[in-house]
Amino acid sequence: MYKLLISIIVTFFLLFSSVLAKDLSFVSLEPSLTETMYALGAQDMLKAVSSQCNHPVQAKEKPIIGDYYFINEQLLFDIKPDYFLFGELSFFMIDKYEQFGIKPVYFKNSDIESVYQNIFVLGKLTNKDEQAKDLVLDLKNKILNAKKMNKNPEKKILYVISMHPFITIGKKSFITDIIEKSGNHSVTKNIDTSYPLISIEYAISQKPDIVLIDIHCKDESMIQDLFPNAKIIKMTQEQTDFTDRPSIRIYKSIEFFAQLGND
Repeated sequence: MYKLLISIIVTFFLLFSSVLAKDLSFVSLEPSLTETMYALGAQDMLKAVSSQCNHPVQAKEKPIIGDYYFINEQLLFDIKPDYFLFGELSFFMIDKYEQFGIKPVYFKNSDIESVYQNIFVLGKLTNKDEQAKDLVLDLKNKILNAKKMNKNPEKKILYVISMHPFITIGKKSFITDIIEKSGNHSVTKNIDTSYPLISIEYAISQKPDIVLIDIHCKDESMIQDLFPNAKIIKMTQEQTDFTDRPSIRIYKSIEFFAQLGND
């Protein structure tokens, strides 16, 4: 009888916890976090997303809460979510909503390990811990396989985000970690910040083998003139989407960087 009573209590607790989780609501300003919510099977809890959230395609059907610099406060207060998911770019404007009962949850994206931790945190918040564990395990296996695609490693890569000013990736950018995990090297990996401004002279002095140009950078011809001995690659929108986002698709980023020197 005692064991039966304990079993009933445990079952009730688990069911009650599940109901509570299903009743929770979220809004997301980060495309990477939106992707993770879908991967966890928690998309029904996601009530609004940012204008940049375009993966999976179903995310574009969600109401738009804003972007990194603007929040539709009327929609936010109509939804009044339990949690507001955001990253570094939106840090300055989110905290004020906590006084209205909306809990801000800040996610840091400095390396691949932080991506794993973010998945675990979202799994905990949505009561999908097991799904989070499976997702991370699958991701780690895909990353191991992605590394093996590099048949010509140790390439020096310069990642150009902008030319005016000249912005690249530094030590604290997760993209740097992805490049290193691919078997190649970012020539700006020792600059102790996320997205440093550098001089053209410094970039040239690093003698990169490969120069990657972000989709938003419009100076391809100038870059070709500056680096005549480097392989110049203008990234597509799709490539930029998965390399710029610390999401569940980071294995695709590693595949991409791993294969750059194979041609």
